[in-house]
Amino acid sequence: MNRPLLAALLFALASCAHVESAPGDVTYGADAKADYELGQEALKSGRHLDAIKYFEHVRSKYPYSTLAADADLAIGDTDFDREKYLEAIEDYRNFLKLHPNHPKADYAQFRIALSHYKDIPSDFIIFPRSTEKDQAAVRDARTSYEEFLKLYPDSSYAPEAKTQLADVKKRLAEHEFYVADFYFRRHHFQAAISRLNVLLERYPGSPLEGEALLKLGEAYAKLGEKEKAREALQRLIKELPNDSHRSAAERLLKEVS
Repeated sequence: MNRPLLAALLFALASCAHVESAPGDVTYGADAKADYELGQEALKSGRHLDAIKYFEHVRSKYPYSTLAADADLAIGDTDFDREKYLEAIEDYRNFLKLHPNHPKADYAQFRIALSHYKDIPSDFIIFPRSTEKDQAAVRDARTSYEEFLKLYPDSSYAPEAKTQLADVKKRLAEHEFYVADFYFRRHHFQAAISRLNVLLERYPGSPLEGEALLKLGEAYAKLGEKEKAREALQRLIKELPNDSHRSAAERLLKEVS
């Protein structure tokens, strides 16, 4: 990519970045309700730092008000809205620590997972694909979604969590396949086998399952382990009869039989 184009892309990225409003001098209301509502208005209008001022004022000046807990939660929402996801995670965790039995505890737990999900690396064109990057945020998202679904299986947020968890598992499976293919193309077949087995064991039902089984059969065949190659290929043919890699598996099976 030539430098002018790269510079243009970086400028466009910076221009599209989330712009945070500068804080101003705020005028507090007469009571906790007024300040909380002023904070919500500031949040909705994108005045994040002003919103945090109002919410912190509510919880410090009116600690025994029921709105103090709501203000704790709203601080997390404010950091989430301004894309400060690590801060939001800490905010939501503090809320749960202070208010474990709050009616919105499931919401806070869900937002922890969603914050991890939003923090997953993107596939922006000038950078490496997300499957090639560190997967820490993806693994954290998986752990958080599974924890949420375990604690609140009947939550109204559960359907959305399940959809996002499926996407997280797909991303992790893609990363394992990327690493396995990296090893395979460099003739490190044993290392490829190890990563493919991780993919198949940890992410059953992945869209990559058929391709992974075919690649596993190929890797075993390259090492001369024909029995293990046949097992992988027969599993693909038997368990995934409609998979697009079945015909290739059948051809390879004839070669190793």
